[in-house]
Formats: sequence, structure tokens, C-alpha cells
Amino acid sequence: MLGRVPVRLSFTKLDLYEFCPFAYQYRYVERIPVPFAARLVVGAIVHAVLKSFFERLRDGLRAGSAELRALHAAYWDNAPRLTPETHPDIWQAGRDLLEGFWTANCDDLGRPVLLEARFRTRFDAADAHTVEGVIDRVDAGDEGTEIIDYKSGAAPTQLTQRHRTQLHTYALAVEREFGLRPQRLTAYFLRDNRAISIPPDDAFATRVAARFRQAAGRIEAEVYDPTPGPHCAHCDYKDRCPYRWREPLGAGRRT
Repeated sequence: MLGRVPVRLSFTKLDLYEFCPFAYQYRYVERIPVPFAARLVVGAIVHAVLKSFFERLRDGLRAGSAELRALHAAYWDNAPRLTPETHPDIWQAGRDLLEGFWTANCDDLGRPVLLEARFRTRFDAADAHTVEGVIDRVDAGDEGTEIIDYKSGAAPTQLTQRHRTQLHTYALAVEREFGLRPQRLTAYFLRDNRAISIPPDDAFATRVAARFRQAAGRIEAEVYDPTPGPHCAHCDYKDRCPYRWREPLGAGRRT
């Protein structure tokens, strides 16, 4: 008899499953695509351009503002369905983020050792499931290895549980797959060019690994129960979901 196919998880999958298992079923079991979101396209473009830019820096090639603009233009030249004429808002948003990044960082661009590093690993040898993903940047610094994850939005006052979970997922992967012990975990918010860094928290990382283990077990058992609530307003599938939360009649009205 054939063995079980191990569950393949990622931070994004864990995040969605914990948000709502039914939404996870829509996206990863039924493969229902999410609606087009310009902000996600902008983020993908900026990530790709920065990867190419830092590859030049890592390889000892010229990496200045002109090269950054040229890489952005080259991305659009090769994009199959995007042009500056058909999507001027996306083009301008990406250019603005890249220009702002250069202005804020041109004096110290860091020392990248890994760029868009793909991984697929087990956090524990006994785990049947695997965890995979792509890490934007890993830098060598005077204080040790730093993991950097780009965010296309504005910086919060402090990192959320979600940010910390993602960064510690990457920290676990970097240590297991690349043999590096991160000393700093950084979320870099491109809209206002603010970096928020935290040290690794081993206890938190242990809990993250346990959350992956729990989610994998439930997914393997095909547990996709909906969890309706006010958070449904932020779900990509709210318009089709029969279980979506509706505000009680009269709620929020002033008397």
C-alpha cells in the first residue's frame, strides 16, 4: 500500500489555515484563485527588482540608482501582461518604492549572502510534513547573520504576531538548511523605509514549529471547518463563502 503523501506547508499556508480552515480549503484544496490585487503585484515587482539589484551588489557589479531604474524598466519590458500604459498606477507605485528605498539605503546597502533563498525542510526529523518558502534576504553583519523580509506596506508601531511568526519560520529554515544562526530578524517596510528588528526568540520558534505540526495534522485529516467572525471582512473569499460572518442587525447603530 502506498504511503501517505506528506503535507507541504509554508508560512502563507499556515497563516491562512489559522485565519480560517475553510478559506484554506478554497485556496489550496479547491484551487479557487484569489481576486486581483494591485498591491500584491506591486510587491512582487519590487521584490524581483531588489533581488536582481542585490545580485549585482553581491557579485561586485555596479549597483547604483541608474541600475535600479534600469532593472525596474527591464522587468516591465519582459512582463507578459503588464505595460506602463495599461497599468500606470502599478508602474508608478513600484518606481516610487524603489526610488525611496535607494534614497534611504544608498549609503549602506548591506552585505547580502542569500537572496530569494528557497527552502524545503523539516523543523523536526520526526515531522511527516515539510515547510517551504522563499527568504528575501540574508545578510552578513558585524553583529552576525540578519534575516530581512520586505513588506510593501507601511510600518506598524511594532511587529505583529504574524510578522514574528513569519520571521521565526525563516530563522528555523536558515538554521536547518543553510547552517546559519540568525542574530537579528528584520521586517523592512518599503512604504516608509523603516526597518523593525527583533532578536530570535527560541521559545517562540518552538511554538511556531508546534503550530505547523498541529496544522499539518488537521490538514491531513481534512479538517476545514469555517471560523466565521468579524475577520471575514478581510477574507479574499467573503463574497462566495456561505459561512461568512454578517454583522448582527442593528449593530453599531447609535441610539
